[in-house]
Amino acid sequence: MTPVLATILSTLPNEILICFGGGLLIAASLGFAAGYALGKSTPVRNLRRAQKHLQNCYQHVKETLDTACTACSLLEKFPGTILTSDQTRELNSKRTSLLSLINRLVERKNTEPEKTPPVTKQEKKKPQDFPALQWAFQPEHSHLKLPDSSAFEANLDMLLLAGTSTENNSGLLLVQMNQHDQLKERFGIMAPIKFMKTLSRLIMHNVRDEDVICLWKSDTLAILFPAVEVDAGQICAETIRDAIRHHHFRLESNSPEVVVTASLAYLNCVPGDSAELVLERGLHALAQSQKQGRNQLIIQDSHSYEHKQAV
Repeated sequence: MTPVLATILSTLPNEILICFGGGLLIAASLGFAAGYALGKSTPVRNLRRAQKHLQNCYQHVKETLDTACTACSLLEKFPGTILTSDQTRELNSKRTSLLSLINRLVERKNTEPEKTPPVTKQEKKKPQDFPALQWAFQPEHSHLKLPDSSAFEANLDMLLLAGTSTENNSGLLLVQMNQHDQLKERFGIMAPIKFMKTLSRLIMHNVRDEDVICLWKSDTLAILFPAVEVDAGQICAETIRDAIRHHHFRLESNSPEVVVTASLAYLNCVPGDSAELVLERGLHALAQSQKQGRNQLIIQDSHSYEHKQAV
C-alpha cells in the first residue's frame, strides 16, 4: 500500500473503513459466484443450443466424450496419481450412468426400422410370339421312321433357344419303354422295335401338329412341345400316359396280348435352360418314375419334382 493511500485511510473514521471493507468483500464474493455459475452453466447452454439441431447435439456429445477420454488418459499417465475410495466410487457411478445412457440410445436407434426408398417393381417382360420352328427330321431311324438322337438334340437346342429369346416356356416329354431287353429275349430282336412303333403311334394321336416326336435312345421316345405352359403340358402328358396304359399290345393282330409298360417324365423348359441341364433332370425324373411302378408319370417343373399317380 502506498504512503499516500495509507495516510488517507488513517484519517478516515472506523465506520467508513468497515463499510468499505465489507463492500469490497461482497463484490469479490459476487464476482466469484457469478464466474462459477457462468462457468458451470456454459455446457448446459451449449447442450440446449445443440438440441435445436439433432446433428449438432450428436456432435456436441461426441466432442464431450472425446474430451473426457483425453482427460482420463492424462489423469492415468500423471505420475503418482492415486484416487481415493470416494473418488473411485464417484467415477464408477458416473461411468455406469454414462454407459447405461449410451446403450439405451444405441439400442433404440438400432430397433427403429430403417426408412428405405420404395422399390419400383419392374414390369414382367411380356412373352413374344413363339416362332414356327423348322424341325430337323434327318437323320432318321430306319425302322421307326422318326428323327434319331442327333436330330433330337438339334431340335431340343432349337426349342430352348427360341424359348429363351421369346421368354416362353416349352415342354419335353420322355417316354421310356420298360423291360426293353427282356422283350427282345422273349420275342426276338424286332419285338422292341414293333412295340416302340406302337408307342409312337399312340403318342402321335395325342399331340399337336406343331409338336415333334423323336427317338432319343433305343428304348426312349422324346416329344417336344413348343410354347406350352406346364399345366397344358401336364394334361397332354397324362393323356399319353393313359393311352399307353389302356392299350392292348400285340406283336401281330392275331397274337396274344403282351404286357408293355412305360415310365414317363414331363419337363417344363423355362427361358435360359440348357439342353444338358434339361436332359440331366429328365434322367433323374425317369429314374423316379421307374421306382414308382408301371406307367407312372413325373411332372418336373424347374427344380421341383411332383409325382402323378396313374388313374
